[in-house]
Amino acid sequence: MSNPSNPFVEAQTRALVEGLRLLEVCVPSPLGLNADIRMMRESLGLSYSADLGREEGAALRRAHAGLADDRESLALSVVGAMRGIAESLAVVRDEGAPSDGFIRRARLTLDRAERKVAGDMRAKIAERVRGIYVIVDPEATRGRRVEDVARQSLEGGAAVVQLRDKVGDKGETLETANRLKSLCDEFGALFVMNDHADLARTAGADVLHVGQTDLPVAEARRILEARQLIGNSNGGLDEARRSWGEGVDYIAVGAVYRTTTMGKSGRRALGPETIRRVKEAVDKPLVAIGGINAGNIREMADAGADSACVVSAITFADNPRAAAAELVGLWDGAVFLTQ
Repeated sequence: MSNPSNPFVEAQTRALVEGLRLLEVCVPSPLGLNADIRMMRESLGLSYSADLGREEGAALRRAHAGLADDRESLALSVVGAMRGIAESLAVVRDEGAPSDGFIRRARLTLDRAERKVAGDMRAKIAERVRGIYVIVDPEATRGRRVEDVARQSLEGGAAVVQLRDKVGDKGETLETANRLKSLCDEFGALFVMNDHADLARTAGADVLHVGQTDLPVAEARRILEARQLIGNSNGGLDEARRSWGEGVDYIAVGAVYRTTTMGKSGRRALGPETIRRVKEAVDKPLVAIGGINAGNIREMADAGADSACVVSAITFADNPRAAAAELVGLWDGAVFLTQ
């Protein structure tokens, strides 16, 4: 590729080269990604796409060294660079250079790199799917505001809060989601939006949770930001294995015990043994859900669940804060004994 004469194209080409240099510094090396990115840059054959000298290379590494201490910021920076490269490629492609073969190879490399970096980032965030996970639903709070129940749950030590709203208008649900996201940020907890990928994206939710018959995982991934997790509900081992293959970031399994909450009275109780089998088969954080309360929560930790999802035991309680604190204490004690 010769040096472009069009100033706009040259600016895009320089941006392309700068983006590739950033990826060389920041993208992990497995699967030959680093070598592929370097070859992309070198094959452009431009005067400013050649290897940097020792001092220039060291300066570039120093410029991005601060990001290494914040893995999420690093990953977001890298994903942003990839998308910038894709935009620059679209511009130079329209000008007839580089070749179609280069464009195809570049797109494949960028796709692999983005999946690797975004997957690593989400896996780090998914480590926070631990402990007590509470679902707040306007139909399951005894008439209290979901924000109030959520705040009390967080004050009691809940680590994850999911908003589930099957009846509200989307505009009102979005307002509630925005408030819950801010509340979870205040407590250092994860905020999960149930069902609605568009609301999850708009509210900046940490997680989208979907059911087996909701929006497919691959389609939801197209809507969400790279950092946003997807979790889903599973009725047993077979569904959990399929979900794992589809690339979810955590897996919820239930109902573990019989429950009448949220229309699940007809479900067969799976029991703790199913949790144990899923944990052995699936390498993702595992959330147990359905009929969990103070009388059986220890069994979930013993079975290997990473998190216990609770609804009525907290949201129907006279004092959600105290109920959450009791469950957190029981859970932490059981986890300590299993270590």
